[in-house]
Amino acid sequence: MLSSAVLRANGRTELVIDGRCVPAAAYTTYFEERSRYEDFVEAGYRIFFVNVSMTALPINSAVTGFTPIRLGVFEDPDRPDYSEFEDAVRKILRACPDAYIFPRIYVSMPRWWTEQHDGECIDTPKGGRREFLGSEQFRRDGAELLRRIISHIKAADYAPRIAGWQLCGGQTQEWFHHDLCGYPAPAVVQGFRDYMETQYGVKNAPVPDFEMLRGNGVCVDENAKRYVEFGNVCVARSLAHFAKTVKEETEQRQVVGAFYGYVFEKDIVNVGSCALRTLLNSPHLDFFSSPNAYTHARRFGIDWADMLPVDAIKRHGKLAFIECDIRTYLTMGIQESRPGVYPEDIYPTAKPGMPSVWSGPPTPALSRAALRKCFAHQLTKASGIWWFDMWGGWYNDPLLMEALAKFKDIQAQALPRANRDFAAEVAVIADEQAKENLCARHAADSAVSRNRIVTGNVGAPFDGEMVEGIADYLHKYKAVIFPSPIPSPTGERAMALCRERGVPYLTATLAHPFLTLEDQVEFLGKAGVHLYATGGDVVYAGNGYVALHSETGGEKRLFLPVRRHVTPLFGAENVRVSGREITFLLEACDTALFQIDE
Repeated sequence: MLSSAVLRANGRTELVIDGRCVPAAAYTTYFEERSRYEDFVEAGYRIFFVNVSMTALPINSAVTGFTPIRLGVFEDPDRPDYSEFEDAVRKILRACPDAYIFPRIYVSMPRWWTEQHDGECIDTPKGGRREFLGSEQFRRDGAELLRRIISHIKAADYAPRIAGWQLCGGQTQEWFHHDLCGYPAPAVVQGFRDYMETQYGVKNAPVPDFEMLRGNGVCVDENAKRYVEFGNVCVARSLAHFAKTVKEETEQRQVVGAFYGYVFEKDIVNVGSCALRTLLNSPHLDFFSSPNAYTHARRFGIDWADMLPVDAIKRHGKLAFIECDIRTYLTMGIQESRPGVYPEDIYPTAKPGMPSVWSGPPTPALSRAALRKCFAHQLTKASGIWWFDMWGGWYNDPLLMEALAKFKDIQAQALPRANRDFAAEVAVIADEQAKENLCARHAADSAVSRNRIVTGNVGAPFDGEMVEGIADYLHKYKAVIFPSPIPSPTGERAMALCRERGVPYLTATLAHPFLTLEDQVEFLGKAGVHLYATGGDVVYAGNGYVALHSETGGEKRLFLPVRRHVTPLFGAENVRVSGREITFLLEACDTALFQIDE
């Protein structure tokens, strides 16, 4: 198999395969029968994620009962079946013999296991009994099945093209609890009590009032807060265990990543994704993934922000490898995409007056605009990108593939360029344990996500950081925003450090949980932060590039902090550069991207 690593180069974290930096640009799909591998190969893509699942049970047990998997490998424990995975791998290699394959393994137990280990499972609305993600039995048996998969792949004829691994688990494969809430089933209760005794010396810890946690108040019960802490930490520990298993089975020679750490997005208090702080120093995880934010059905005119604190991830030497599941005018309903398989009431597409995140823009031009917007964000953050053609065929248009080929070329050209210019002067700081302070239905529970979306329109780029380790990075910023209404003790110490060092900060509060655009622009102005644009347009800057996205279009202006050579890459027409000012015309809903050189 190929060797791979994530290493620091030119001021970024880069994906290295067989000793060479390669653009972290990939393609994947759920529906192999509608895949467009040949199109992406022709566009220059070489990295492909391929799904393989231990089970055919739903990947969405909490809401829809959906799974794209037709055949789990271990439905019959004595006769593992890899055909669904291997058919896809060989299809890719026929189109691209030098492809880099990343198996995307769903670490979830088959039905026979859940029936044999009922005490290790929880109830779900749409998937029956599923493994509790913090179960020690799940960790042991899941790791054994994982070893069997890796051993099979290592012995296969396609093994020389395997370059890395992505581990998936839980609800929607994103390491959320299968019931999305960590309900105190017997297995959960025992895990919680063991955790409390080990971590805090508390024996037979009482189970908190779960209905209170699901209520609309402020959580003041310390035992309940520790239950939420456990509900997140136990998932992170399982993920770390499985990542260590992969590293051991691959002789530490290949990268391993996972979906985890949606601290800027998930409002659900005990979802399982809020213990990233415990994983950032892990030697067994090299990249973290999430989708772009789905807020407001991904309408134009706002930032499709990062769910992850990507700058904290990079600060720890990891790669942010972002899922870009961008819908287009070709996006059909799931029922049309795979007829006769799924019920009519899941993943509904848009209807008049009812926007849906399961529909794309109505035209090819607007679909290209959506891709450009997404790409500009990820390029300026120096993040990896994998285009997720979820139901297949979403990008089957020459206009869209031309854009995707250009994006790949830009990523390749960025590799040798030093990432120096236009560092963000603002940090938006995530506080994972602050989520323990609000119950699930509190009116301010969505404050973190909403405040972070608003920051995208202030006219200045910002970094996504974490309260842990603030002493190491605070010196880089002129201003800090804390989007959580009630800080954790670590968050309180972070604010105290800002005061001690004289760094101005703006924080949400319980009395004022939602920070308006006016609040944030006024604050940044007083802090002396450079604004690249005014009027509420979205600005992306970093990694040697600057971009502006606007819902309105027309004549636009970007104000650089210093004079630089400017090269338009896409979106802008009639470009004029005068000193530090770039003036250009932009179509409504489009994004202009510029390369910045000394």
